[in-house]
Amino acid sequence: MGDVNFNNLAINTIKCKANSIYEDIFVLPKDRRGFAYNKQLMVMPTYFYRIIGIDDEVSYELRLLELHQKLTEFDGIYLKFDKSLDRAIPNDFIQKTNQYWNQMSNVNSPAAGTIVEFTIKPEILTSINPTKNKLIKDKLIILLDVFMANQKNLNIVKNLYIKLLYWIEKYAIPVLRAYQYGEMNPKVLFYGEIQRDEVYFLIFLSLMGFDVLYFNSFEEGRFDDIPKIEVYTNLMEYPHRKSLKSFPVVAKVKRQETVAYRASVEIDHILHTEDSGVYKPWQFENHEVVVSSLKTTYDELFILWKEDARFREGFKADKNKIYVPNIFAKISGTLADMNAYWTNFNLLLEKKESSILIEKIPFTPSRNYLVNRNVLNIDGSLNLDKVKQLNEYRFHYLKTSVQNLILNKLNELIISEDFFSFQVTAEFKTKALYTILSLDKSYLDLIQKFDYPYNIPKIVVFDGDENTFSMEDIIILTFLHFVGFDIAIFTPTGYNNIENGVLQSYYDVHKLEELKFDLNLVTQQQNKTGKLKKGFLWFFQ
Repeated sequence: MGDVNFNNLAINTIKCKANSIYEDIFVLPKDRRGFAYNKQLMVMPTYFYRIIGIDDEVSYELRLLELHQKLTEFDGIYLKFDKSLDRAIPNDFIQKTNQYWNQMSNVNSPAAGTIVEFTIKPEILTSINPTKNKLIKDKLIILLDVFMANQKNLNIVKNLYIKLLYWIEKYAIPVLRAYQYGEMNPKVLFYGEIQRDEVYFLIFLSLMGFDVLYFNSFEEGRFDDIPKIEVYTNLMEYPHRKSLKSFPVVAKVKRQETVAYRASVEIDHILHTEDSGVYKPWQFENHEVVVSSLKTTYDELFILWKEDARFREGFKADKNKIYVPNIFAKISGTLADMNAYWTNFNLLLEKKESSILIEKIPFTPSRNYLVNRNVLNIDGSLNLDKVKQLNEYRFHYLKTSVQNLILNKLNELIISEDFFSFQVTAEFKTKALYTILSLDKSYLDLIQKFDYPYNIPKIVVFDGDENTFSMEDIIILTFLHFVGFDIAIFTPTGYNNIENGVLQSYYDVHKLEELKFDLNLVTQQQNKTGKLKKGFLWFFQ
């Protein structure tokens, strides 16, 4: 088609969806659905995808490298970013922009169009040709309008605007010089962490007709900061999340798959879907666990306690999350029929391989810790990378998915201020951190073997006297609840214990008929004849 050089041509871009983005990105814009051209208007279909997560690490890295290698063939119209964009703006560039910006001093609340008209000068942005110069202005006005709709502070607008101008001059204009509209359009591959202003720059490039692919194996970054981001970009998610690594230089060796292996994978895709109810072992180990605590009656507690998570109301797997319906209950007082009371108690301990019985409280040694603010982010959450560097971090032997679960739930604990009946302070956060880092191996073993759709780990607490939970006890029980454990606290005295740390709206309290203050728990069960047999014995004086 040749380069377009006349001034009265309008160029619009439209976001389009791909059948396979890794193939469709190499299709000429004029061959894409939605392309239109006449002497007054060109409509350009472009791809802008944010690709989050991975399928498997080897395939992901190989795909990235192959994509990059193919894109390098478009010499002059390909931009790859795997680090932050240059923010070291030269002083003379800032001064020149300020000079034209200051000419707007008499304009009250200047609009985006006014700002662009006052500041886009040849000394700021290199001239290309009338069509492309006008296009830069038009798209910059659109972008500024979006930003200024929610930002009235002109100093903040100016800060963003100067960065955008500098990046346009440094990155976009050399590509736009080589680009002929209607032929193969420019490509951008952005990999890794991204800041809000960089997202705006990618949107600008997309509006100019560039195809843009953003890759992040772990999270979306700052795209959520942009109002109505789905207007500009499509989201493509893989099933697994993995911490960011440097952009691959050499692809890992891809192992050859056997016919039987490929058949097995195909069967898995058919049988082991998220809503099938038939799951492979550890199918969801990399999913984010979301607990949905069940509100039950006293009788239901003993029925549901034995059920797998997958058979409980509220269980579901959805994209990268798995919802585990767990039980958090306090049984206050006793039944008049003590045989029935102990029978019920014994029911909760039938699955000994996945249960922990706590017979005496407090059950965690109390320690004093120096407040460690170095591991806290500005928003009060934990910096998980710094936590892993602590000398006290001893979880490296656990599965990576289990380590991630522990750290994420620890983070959830310390930012859940409305869960506790006291103020969450930096001191409490430090205590929570070191308490969980010191967690007994018996708890860690249950977490390690917790396959979410199946048998839920259990904590049964017997509190038979006036002792109450320590702060460390509260932290451990809360943490295990967030992980997905079932927790039952038997308190025959009716005294407060969990109430001293957790708001009552987050757990059930089943109040029984009688209170007993002299109930003891020992490790054998006495039958009606008075003979002892293996099991548990509970008696009261």
